[in-house]
Amino acid sequence: MLGFTRHNPAIITCGKAGPNGSIKGIGFIHKEEYLEETLQKLREELKKPYNPRDALNFLLNEIYVREKIDFTKLVSLELAKKHTWTNITGGSSEATVLFFTPPSTSYEVRCEVEVHEDDEVWEYTNAVHDVFHRPKKPRDWSKTPAYLFKIKEIYDNGEKAMGVRIYP
Repeated sequence: MLGFTRHNPAIITCGKAGPNGSIKGIGFIHKEEYLEETLQKLREELKKPYNPRDALNFLLNEIYVREKIDFTKLVSLELAKKHTWTNITGGSSEATVLFFTPPSTSYEVRCEVEVHEDDEVWEYTNAVHDVFHRPKKPRDWSKTPAYLFKIKEIYDNGEKAMGVRIYP
């Protein structure tokens, strides 16, 4: 189960709601030139009956394609609209995405954050989420905006590096 820590980092923000850390699922997004094609495939996949093995194969073969991924950006959904939402929509456009895998692997990813609703980033993020975490009934995506995290800096916070900047 520790492998899931790579998908569920802490999102750290500070703003109108005060300092906040929230565990959220996160992933990469495809480069802009592949987004429309990927969205078409996601729409088709979501029309099919849910099968966990097929969903995983779809993600591996269509989404986790190295050449298509924009490694300068991360995406996540806002499912709660509480402290993180208040901080980001209240004027703070900065966040740190903190990854930790015990016993000592840790990366701090400093980002500029954008909120996306009713556009390609929003649709992609909701669709990728639902391909694997398929709800029994379709979700109302209008209630789940997407965050786009544009990576500015990355620090290796592991026990050997202790905060060494590794990007850019």
